[in-house]
Amino acid sequence: MKSYIPVLVPKADGVSRVQQVVQTFLNAVKEKKILPGDKLPSIRLCAKTFNLSTSTIASAFDTLKDEGVIESERGSGYYLSASISPRNRPHPARSRSVSQRNDFTKPIDDFWLLANVYQADDSEFHSVGCGWLPPTWYARKEIKAALRSTARQEHVDENCYGDPYGYQELRSYIANHLVERSLSVTGDQILLTSGASRALDLISNTFLNTGDTVLVDEPGYCNFLSSMLSKRIKLVGVRWTQNGPDIKQLEKILAKENIKFYFTNPWLHNPTGASISLDVAHSLLNLAERYQVTIVEDNVSGDLLTPGSISLSALGGTERVIHIGSFSKTVSAGFRVGYIVAAQNILSQLMKYKMLSGLTSSLISETITLNVIKQPEYRKFIKALRSKLTQAQKEMALFFQEVGWECFCIPAGGYYIYARPVGSTVDSRIISEKAKNAGLLFAPGYLFHPEHKASPWIRFNVAYCQEKKKYLYDFIMTTKNQ
Repeated sequence: MKSYIPVLVPKADGVSRVQQVVQTFLNAVKEKKILPGDKLPSIRLCAKTFNLSTSTIASAFDTLKDEGVIESERGSGYYLSASISPRNRPHPARSRSVSQRNDFTKPIDDFWLLANVYQADDSEFHSVGCGWLPPTWYARKEIKAALRSTARQEHVDENCYGDPYGYQELRSYIANHLVERSLSVTGDQILLTSGASRALDLISNTFLNTGDTVLVDEPGYCNFLSSMLSKRIKLVGVRWTQNGPDIKQLEKILAKENIKFYFTNPWLHNPTGASISLDVAHSLLNLAERYQVTIVEDNVSGDLLTPGSISLSALGGTERVIHIGSFSKTVSAGFRVGYIVAAQNILSQLMKYKMLSGLTSSLISETITLNVIKQPEYRKFIKALRSKLTQAQKEMALFFQEVGWECFCIPAGGYYIYARPVGSTVDSRIISEKAKNAGLLFAPGYLFHPEHKASPWIRFNVAYCQEKKKYLYDFIMTTKNQ
């Protein structure tokens, strides 16, 4: 016998999609269209029938389950509770409209973004503001070959912790690779980490204390800013321009504040996509030397730069600049392999904290990563990826221009483009909430502000936007006409 699928009730103003679905099933129970013990239609079938996301249906079912209206049986599905009756049937105003597992009904903030954007089903929610590539854009063939190669290597022991500094062969390979960027170091000056975020965490926890003041980009990397705020570190934002940090503002801050660290993402900047110019880079390094400030250069997208691109660490040396790199933007976000390049006295302190706080990084992930990047085909892949991202940047810049939006700059490559409706000063959280209800996940600009101040800007991922352009266009044009 087929499960009864009710007709979705109209959505009232101020009522979430989740509550709309909850009310639909409550009405069906009240009208005895669904009886105690009856099986409910599957989440996927409801999503297809109602033209809603599976996450929305799952949240609605969780609400009904929490209120005792329905029960679930593993491997079988959901059933109307045998004990349901008019007197214990939940009133919709009292029903919880959130799922603790994956809640797309709460307002967008930094914690919401962390908790939900990684779980979103891309077939239902289009994550056009995320920080990774679509699955088909990665080097899948090379990754599969690396997995097979790693499985055959005798040194890989699933019970082995590995070297405190990380897999020696990968560190040596990275050192040779960095020579192409005019950064001459040895493998002994490299510490492997579980991604660039972990590298930032190691540096901040090793050298900073509660109440310390540090410089950060404004706007800057949202996860890092939130992490620093949770540690009660005082953040002073340096205004980011199309050519890098505002040097005049930076000099005024350094003359006034006692600051020892500046955390910056100077190349293919997150979220704006802009890269620091050579003259601004030299000015920044001169100020750092004069005021004895250590620069932490987060170059997470370094492999997406054109070959031969230079770095702040190459210009200023590893005594003045701590360099962070990663393979998450090119090889795989899931392997979580990043690295720190620094002077030996700095690196030894970072290694101690790495071991105290989490022991060694993953030898298996590091070996797989090395087996990917040393393949000749990988260099061809990186070249093609740079070209695809550059083309996507051009297409999306033109797209935003055509729909009446403006871009912070036109990035030369990388993932991100920062955009807003032309001349808008309206908090982008408003349109981001509307987008969420339409199945689009934006990254509103306030998330990237050191003090979480309102911003009209929104970070977009050009790779996902290129693939989801139709949905984005329909949404923008619809809201534009409202």
